[in-house]
Order: sequence, then structure tokens, then C-alpha cells
Amino acid sequence: MLRFNHGERVRLAESGEQPGKIYIIKDIKKIRKGGVLYLLKSLEEESVLRLYYENKESLLERIS
Repeated sequence: MLRFNHGERVRLAESGEQPGKIYIIKDIKKIRKGGVLYLLKSLEEESVLRLYYENKESLLERIS
């Protein structure tokens, strides 16, 4: 189920908040009930850490 790796740049597709906000994956944990929990750090001057839970439907998309 792991689709992304540590250090990859991603963004949230179809997000209601700032659609161009880019994050870097800082940590990844598999959840027992299924799915993956990502710790994301925004790439801004005043960066923000965000937890994102991914199940079968993902809103994360890779930035090349």
C-alpha cells in the first residue's frame, strides 16, 4: 500500500485550502486497520507539520 517514500514532494489534490501548497514526507507509519499515516511538512518559510491518513482513496499526488 505504500505509494510514497520519505523525502518525496507531494501535494493534496482537490484540497479546499491553498491548492498549490507543497509538502515533503517526513515520516510514514502503516496502520493496523489498513491505510497509511504520513507526517507532512510544508515547504514554506513558516513551515507547518500535518498528519495525513491515506486509505484506498488517496488525495496525495507526487510532485516531480
